[in-house]
Amino acid sequence: MYKFLHASSIRLLLLNFILMKRIILYIALIAAVFAACDPIEDRDSLSGVVSQENLQVSADPIVVDGRNSNEVIVENNSPLLSRWISDRSQVESSYATVVFDNVGTKEVQFVGLNGNGSKVEDNLSVQIDTMTNLPANVKTRLGIKYKADGSVDKTSKPYFWGNANYVEGVDYNVSVVQEVAVNGRLGNKLTLSCDAPYLCDWTFGDAKGNKNRVELFITARGTFTLSLDLTKADGSVIENAYSQEINVEELTTVPDEYVNLFGDFLSNPDVSKSWQWSRNGKVWANGPYHGFTDPGAGWWQNSYEDMIGRQDGIMTLKYSDMTLTKEVFEGGDTSIDAVGTHTGSIELDLGSKVDGYSVGTIKLDGVSILYGVNVNGGNAVFTELALVSVTENTLILGGDNGTGETWLYKFEAVNE
Repeated sequence: MYKFLHASSIRLLLLNFILMKRIILYIALIAAVFAACDPIEDRDSLSGVVSQENLQVSADPIVVDGRNSNEVIVENNSPLLSRWISDRSQVESSYATVVFDNVGTKEVQFVGLNGNGSKVEDNLSVQIDTMTNLPANVKTRLGIKYKADGSVDKTSKPYFWGNANYVEGVDYNVSVVQEVAVNGRLGNKLTLSCDAPYLCDWTFGDAKGNKNRVELFITARGTFTLSLDLTKADGSVIENAYSQEINVEELTTVPDEYVNLFGDFLSNPDVSKSWQWSRNGKVWANGPYHGFTDPGAGWWQNSYEDMIGRQDGIMTLKYSDMTLTKEVFEGGDTSIDAVGTHTGSIELDLGSKVDGYSVGTIKLDGVSILYGVNVNGGNAVFTELALVSVTENTLILGGDNGTGETWLYKFEAVNE
């Protein structure tokens, strides 16, 4: 005879069955985890207290072409948390790569955190012989070339900054080519290069350049000194490493940007040119970093009427003494350059152009352009602005705030 279970008994049996299956599943999962994974490393946990003499840390430079590079592999095998500090890096990891900014005997600083909250520190000495991991501006100055696969083209000279085997002063391999007019007269533009594994700073009259390969020109006739200073990878400077007197007989090169910005100083050396806010369209706007070339394409756009209360006036540029004079008519939501006349120096560098964005850079000292402040950076004055474009009647300048944003300013020539 069959016995029939009550419904409540059936539910109890089913529940027990389900619970048993879950327990078996959990046990299987735990076993799989421990079978598939390595044990947790003690050095990634806070356990106990490690003293400095018991630290197990190391720092080894990566060797490139037989020389210790400025990239250093650091490793902590002690059971405490890690922080590594170098010239350019601060990394919190047991294993990492840190970078230095100069050659020579350097120190990697290690700071460890014990489980009880105490810290233990140590400094590891390393010898850096050459610079292979370079900031973008140094790569640009050296003129390093790269192959299609992204590796360094070692036929480009110099392809690194710092060379332990380079014999200083033997041959910097300086090349100076002077432009010559059709009539054979010596021109005002020089094409310069230097293959020494150092950073170059050239001076030709009042023209300056800081690339290992650069074109410099002046806008006057006469005899001028060309000189070269070299900065070594250890930060020291070889002053006047090369010098030569250059005779300029004819102005063979004068870019349109100079004449458009300052006026026709070739026919009239004392000429000056004045600029004011454009009276048409948008004149001041922010937008993506180097991502637009006219305020009308910016995010927050402002017209001339919006700028009157901020700062309105006229800017006058003069090439003969490289000055900018700003006459402020009105404007008051910034404390810089109140109503009145303000004069400072200006420097124009066409060698620092950014393809698709600017044709050069303008540097200011002692004066700012109209409302030339970083409003998202505490109204800090822009002392360097991109020369985005300049024609006979339109001038557009760009200020970068260092946070991925650009401010554009649009001016028009004053008809006198």
